Amino acid sequence: MDQIATVTIKYTESEVQLLINSLEMTISTRVPCVGSGQWKKPYEILQKDLYDIKEKLINYKHSKTIDQKKEDLL
Repeated sequence: MDQIATVTIKYTESEVQLLINSLEMTISTRVPCVGSGQWKKPYEILQKDLYDIKEKLINYKHSKTIDQKKEDLL
């Protein structure tokens, strides 16, 4: 039976970007002895998840900025 664990890891926005960049370099690597590219799938999924996290972080920061501007006007 497969067991999946979920953990919470705290990263800064710049660390998330570094992870994305590292995954991009890993995914773009050509491995001569492996032709199918199936080894890339987990890395691509992780990269997509990190893009989603980054987008949510940007949206959160944007909403906080808007909320702060509204408070300043009152």
